[in-house]
Amino acid sequence: MIRNIVFDMGNVLIDYQPLSYAKQFFSDESEVQLVYRELFSGPEWLKLDEGIMEPEDAIASVCTRLPKAMHSAAKELFLHWFDFIEPIQGMNELARRLKHAGYAIYILSNAAYSFHLYEKRIPIFSLLDGCIVSADEKIVKPSPAIYQLLCSRYHLRPEECYFIDDRLENVQAAQQCGMSGYCYQMDTERLTAALLEAGVAFK
Repeated sequence: MIRNIVFDMGNVLIDYQPLSYAKQFFSDESEVQLVYRELFSGPEWLKLDEGIMEPEDAIASVCTRLPKAMHSAAKELFLHWFDFIEPIQGMNELARRLKHAGYAIYILSNAAYSFHLYEKRIPIFSLLDGCIVSADEKIVKPSPAIYQLLCSRYHLRPEECYFIDDRLENVQAAQQCGMSGYCYQMDTERLTAALLEAGVAFK
C-alpha cells in the first residue's frame, strides 16, 4: 500500500527553464547560449548540487570560460536566476489533493544550497512531511544512498513510497531501491491515472 508520495522539484513542482532565465540578463542570443552552456550545463553546476563547491568558487570558475564583458551579468544571473522560477500549478494542486487525502508528501531533489533561498516559492513547501536536498547531504540522484537516506531519516518503507521525477534514471534508481515510480513529462493527467492504477486513492 502506498502511503508516501515523493516529488522531485525541477520540472515536476517548478518549471525549470534556464534558457529563459539567461534571457533576463543577456539580449544577444550567442551570449545566452554561451552562458547557458557554461553556467547551467557546466561541471560547476553538478558540483553545487553535490555540495562540494562553494558558490563564489563556482561562478569564478564559470567566468574563466566567458568573455570579461559577460562577467558582471553572469554573476547577477547566478545570484538571481531563481527569482524567475514559476510553479507547475497542476502538480502542486495534485500534491495538495494527495496531502488532504492522507498521504505524506516529500521532496527529494538534486539542488544546490541556494535551494534554501527559494524553497518557499514552491507552493506546497509548507505542507511537506520532509525534504532531502542533495547539496545538504553530499549525495545526488541516482545514487541509491540518497533514496535510502530519505527512508531512514523519515522512517519510511520503500514499498510504501511512490517517487515522481522527470529523469528516467532517477525513477529507475528509486525502483531498484524498492519504491514505485513514474517519469513525469508535463502530463499531470497521465500521472494521476498512474497513481490511481497503483492504488493511490484521492479525490
